[in-house]
Amino acid sequence: METAFRRSFAGLSLLFSLAWWLTAVSLAVSDDRRPSLVAAAALFAASATVWAYRGAFVRIGPVDAWSAVAVAGVVHTACALHRSAELVVGLRCMVTTAAVLLAVAYLPGARGRAAAVAALAAQVVAGWEQGAGTALEGIWPAFAGGVAAAVLAPVLRTAGDRADIAMREDEDASEAAARERAARRARRDFQRLLHDDVGSALRAAGMSGVTAGERRAEARRAVAALTSGSAGAGGVDGTGGVDGTGGGDGAGDGAGVADLVPLLTGLTATSVGGVPRPRVTTDFPTELTVPHEVAAACAGAAVEALRNVRYAGAAHVVVRLRGDRRGLELTVADDGRGFVPSQVRRTALGLRDSVGRRMADVGGVADVRSRPGHGTTVTLRWSAPAPDAHGGRAPRRPRGQRETLRAAVGDVRGGLAAVCLPHLGVMAVVAVVQTAGTPALFGHLVWYLALAAATCLLLLRADRRISGRVAVPLLVVAVAGAVSCLWVIPPEAVTDYRSWPIGAVSPLLTLLVIVRPVRQTFLALACEEAGVAVLIAMDPPVAGSAAGSVVMTLPAMLAPATGVVMGLVIRRTLVTLGGAVLDAHQHRMVVVATESAARARAEQHRRRLREIDTQIVPFLRAVAADDGPGPDAVRARADRLAQSLRDELHLPGVLDGPLRDLVGRAREGGCEVTIHARADDNAPPAETPARTALLRAVLTAALADRSTPDELVLGVQDGPAGPTLSVVTMPGDTRRAAALRAVLAGAPHTLEDSAELTWAEVVLPE
Repeated sequence: METAFRRSFAGLSLLFSLAWWLTAVSLAVSDDRRPSLVAAAALFAASATVWAYRGAFVRIGPVDAWSAVAVAGVVHTACALHRSAELVVGLRCMVTTAAVLLAVAYLPGARGRAAAVAALAAQVVAGWEQGAGTALEGIWPAFAGGVAAAVLAPVLRTAGDRADIAMREDEDASEAAARERAARRARRDFQRLLHDDVGSALRAAGMSGVTAGERRAEARRAVAALTSGSAGAGGVDGTGGVDGTGGGDGAGDGAGVADLVPLLTGLTATSVGGVPRPRVTTDFPTELTVPHEVAAACAGAAVEALRNVRYAGAAHVVVRLRGDRRGLELTVADDGRGFVPSQVRRTALGLRDSVGRRMADVGGVADVRSRPGHGTTVTLRWSAPAPDAHGGRAPRRPRGQRETLRAAVGDVRGGLAAVCLPHLGVMAVVAVVQTAGTPALFGHLVWYLALAAATCLLLLRADRRISGRVAVPLLVVAVAGAVSCLWVIPPEAVTDYRSWPIGAVSPLLTLLVIVRPVRQTFLALACEEAGVAVLIAMDPPVAGSAAGSVVMTLPAMLAPATGVVMGLVIRRTLVTLGGAVLDAHQHRMVVVATESAARARAEQHRRRLREIDTQIVPFLRAVAADDGPGPDAVRARADRLAQSLRDELHLPGVLDGPLRDLVGRAREGGCEVTIHARADDNAPPAETPARTALLRAVLTAALADRSTPDELVLGVQDGPAGPTLSVVTMPGDTRRAAALRAVLAGAPHTLEDSAELTWAEVVLPE
């Protein structure tokens, strides 16, 4: 805010310096030369030049304010001692205005107000001989400017604080959204890790015919993936880590890319199992460098396809890679028993997530083709996005002027009102007083009152778009009224406040140059200045010289330009400041979102790992170290854990330790437990604490009875009223039905019990 005021004052000082340098020259060459007046004029002109330079390029401070008050005292003293017709009231008011603005803006509280009053009093005393009313009337521009400066600073500061609060709220919302997105992504990544790495290790441990070396390798990969937080398949130990850092020269080059060839070479050597082990044929180029995330996705999808070969009874597998930096095609084909893709369950994760969605996440596609008896072919394709003019970065969204101004000061209406309303109010008093003495200006008084009302209405709408259909006609009316006043006042009136209509348009021009395209206001200003100049040239005021006539008309000519220059500088400063604020805000949002997402992913992984760490991780460590019970006990334990893992994949985060033990005991007691749910990672079945609690309570009630059912089926599917939980136990049991009814008592539900089965259904709560 200080920058906006400083630069606008620099523009104002430049106008003052030009006017007073011309005045000094005119006084110096006049026949009635008075050295004291020439010296005073040169002093103020030089001071205004210094203020313009310091305001534009250095900094303005209290020293400038005190010097302005002192210069004002010197100039007004000289004017009081040596009268000159060329030093019209408009010129003297420029001196006072500079002192008042600097005192109010840069001197503390009472000192600033006292200094401003002293400058105003100096001008009044210097003009007292012309009458008290005339002397007091002469200070109105300086008084209005001081009021505007005093009001503007706190208004802009308050508006800026509100804008900062709004942006912090926006950042908080963005952080929360980023955490939610990251949590969903982390859930999906952990589900993928469980299915790909942990599930594969448990299947290998539970299958007969798998060599001890393969079991140990799979277990090591799973433990490494769990403990490192990697959600990809593949892993470590020389297999060419999917994280893009594995295997010799297959590492990334440090610029976010990785060579896919050594990565796949290590994976194909270790991921294909079975007894007998299928023959693997590879067809790879020498090198194929792709983005890191693409390499990880292709490697993870390829590993899942290669692992499935173990269960396909294939004798031969062909892995072929083609492409370059612009795109690739990776094919994994086997001659196994094949399957019908359309018959794969919707809740199955292998093809849908580990292969298909993994490629979709990086902008690729996966095509799976298979027929019973004719093997399976998995084709992964990826194409680099087309380059754009932004060097791969997201293009900056075009910003509107209102958005930029709002970022700088919040509601721009407060600042505009502080600038415009004091001038409108004081000008109304001047207009009434001058019209009383010059009745010919009555029409212009009516014109001004209408113009002031229109300006106030525009102020109220300044936070929204002001259309050209409103602004342009107002500018035409304003310019026409300002210029036409010269037809009804005598020529000498241009040197005093009887020419007030010329400057009366200043608040409107200041407002429109900030909120409308600059060219429209500049065109209106140029038309007014040209009209005024032509009419004055046709009938100039009487002066001792041509230079004197020019100097005497300068205040009237500069009055509308002053408002435009100040408004333009304020606009330029606020737009620059708003752009910087938006850029910083956007950068902070990216940083906050990235950090928040990283924390959310880490927290999600740690939480989910704690849920399975007590059973699965110790078992996998024992298998990896070949330290445990005999093969039969290992396979039995692996089967039970694999079933528990499938439950976790369908109901992530629902089965805590006690409930997992309860389900395990039911299975050991002969109950066939089946859990299935819609596989939607963006909205998992238990995405809220209330849903998790209800699922746990229902499953506990169905299995806690001493008599274990022969079969239990628990499912979650989409229903008309939302996600719906259904549970079926066979055979039916009255005590089990009563336990379920008690659990579901607080929610609308359906429950039926018969000798054959007990069935319950309830819509999951929000």
